[in-house]
Amino acid sequence: MKPVTRQVILIGLLVLGVWFYEAMRPVPQPPGILVSDPPRISELTQAPRTFVHNEHVFTALAGFDAKGRILSIERYGRDRESKAALLDVALGWGRMSDSVTLKNVDVAQTERRVLSKSYDPALPDAEVEASILNLHLATSDPAVEKTLRQLRAGNVVRLEGYLVEAVASDGWRWKGQTQNRVLALPATLLWVERVEVEQTQPAAKS
Repeated sequence: MKPVTRQVILIGLLVLGVWFYEAMRPVPQPPGILVSDPPRISELTQAPRTFVHNEHVFTALAGFDAKGRILSIERYGRDRESKAALLDVALGWGRMSDSVTLKNVDVAQTERRVLSKSYDPALPDAEVEASILNLHLATSDPAVEKTLRQLRAGNVVRLEGYLVEAVASDGWRWKGQTQNRVLALPATLLWVERVEVEQTQPAAKS
């Protein structure tokens, strides 16, 4: 390989690395609770809606509307579930949307689950777990998918859609498992109808 060619490749790799870092690094937020309320789950009043995508049929189990801070994002590509859901987000609210709190809490995702640990004696693990929801996101809308793929940890987002069960053409079923013991959820697989990244100011102290 010629020296000039090697230099061009190295510069290209450096530029690519800088771009990837800037695109993926967490979004900083000011101290204070950014999101006060937990997700809202609503019963369906009409016949369940169905959606077809990637040879899966998604059947709505409940309505879903949430605003939260993204604590972690995991993009899977080799497991069976990745054919149904393009990525997972760990969504936080209450004290789990406060940058000060998050300095003493670890949140990570693995194997489609979320793990958390508090290192603050005044913040029990039970409260942390009650203020986090690990969602598996699916959509067939190109504009929604583009926005979802651009999400970063630290973003405050509004997600609207349906909690669903996916059934593949070979009979495989999946609706996700909830680790949140407070929210009554029929599924954690979310069919996203609308997503919005919000610029949110910390909630005022009462």
